[in-house]
Amino acid sequence: MEYTSIFERQLTTMRPSNGRIEAVEVWQRDDGQWQINVFVSWKPNIKFTVCLFNLREVKLYAQAATALRHIVVKYQYYGMIAVYPREGMLAKNLI
Repeated sequence: MEYTSIFERQLTTMRPSNGRIEAVEVWQRDDGQWQINVFVSWKPNIKFTVCLFNLREVKLYAQAATALRHIVVKYQYYGMIAVYPREGMLAKNLI
């Protein structure tokens, strides 16, 4: 899978002083797990997939609710969050 990745630490402890998260998307993958994609102010027009704190592995969530809670609590993002479930998998791993 091709994606532009961003370490989770760049959204939390190493975020630039005036940097902010512009938009957040939560996507359901073919395997039913959820991943977070973000747009940030310090690198405009690039969609980033959030990776683990120090590894280039996509951070995955079993439930969408867990991903949403993580976005609000850890990233301190309080704007609109777009959620994209896979067709036929809406009920699977939503909450």
